[in-house]
Amino acid sequence: MGKKRHQVLWITDPWETLDHRRDTTLRLMQEAQISGLTQWWCNVRSIRLDGSKVVLDAKKVIEIASERAPESFRFGPLRVMAPHSFTSIHYRTDPPIDLAYLHPLQLLHLALEGRSATELVNPAPVLFGLNEKFEASLLGKMMPPSIVSSQWEHLLKFGKKEGRTVLKPLHEAQSHGIHLLDWGTPAGVRQAEAKIRSISHDFSAPVLLQRYLEDILDGETRLWFLDGSLLATVKKLPLPGDFRVDIDQGSLLAPTTLTQKQSRLATKIAQHLKNREIRLAAVDLIGDWITDFNLTSPGLITLMEKTLQCNLAREIIQKLYNIK
Repeated sequence: MGKKRHQVLWITDPWETLDHRRDTTLRLMQEAQISGLTQWWCNVRSIRLDGSKVVLDAKKVIEIASERAPESFRFGPLRVMAPHSFTSIHYRTDPPIDLAYLHPLQLLHLALEGRSATELVNPAPVLFGLNEKFEASLLGKMMPPSIVSSQWEHLLKFGKKEGRTVLKPLHEAQSHGIHLLDWGTPAGVRQAEAKIRSISHDFSAPVLLQRYLEDILDGETRLWFLDGSLLATVKKLPLPGDFRVDIDQGSLLAPTTLTQKQSRLATKIAQHLKNREIRLAAVDLIGDWITDFNLTSPGLITLMEKTLQCNLAREIIQKLYNIK
């Protein structure tokens, strides 16, 4: 399909909430504009079922200036459109994966069911059917020893066996809600119970406990995949005096070279993504363990481009839309 036939829609969180200069979606939109694609933008909150039809409010992208400040984007007038009006839709609202994320996605899926002419990137069954925190469990012994449960007795048993664990909410991202738990003393167990009780809503929702990996002190390796091929890698460095990586709070990126074992992991991950028909993904490693899949809105492209001194967004757009 030639680029003139594409009608690309980008769905994001509300405009005023975006980090415009660093946002991966807006960087991809900028490169798509340079490549001559016809593209539109939509606020996720505008997706609605009106009578028997799913519609949304979209603005045509007219111009994007190089600095990507909020005022750098020029749009056409707001139009009420059907999702099947587009050949490609990128649903790139950020976690948490809560009802505000899931319900608009369900409406899109309803509107597009049976309409093969419109591609949703990534596919809807992937976005609402897979969990980024434990997708790695399908790849065998590549995920650190972990337990996902809402039952205190099972979480307690795992915690005492490991001694130190990382607590992760299943719906969050960017280190939100992550805690290091020490199960070695009665006081530590009481603190762990209190944190898990809070995050699990009084043990009604499952959480993930995972072995604490000392290798995190050397950083976390980000693998970025495009159509089941490894696009680029960087090292994400934890915050000073902390075990967590949080780019918004100042974690830095650095170039990195994969070890032989990490390269083998990358090959297996790539095949897994191909099997799932996942076009865009970012996967995080600590040492030789897979700790996270990022399938909803894989990011860091702008910072990776700066770190690696290359144009990753162009490669992504050219591959996605078969632009030579």
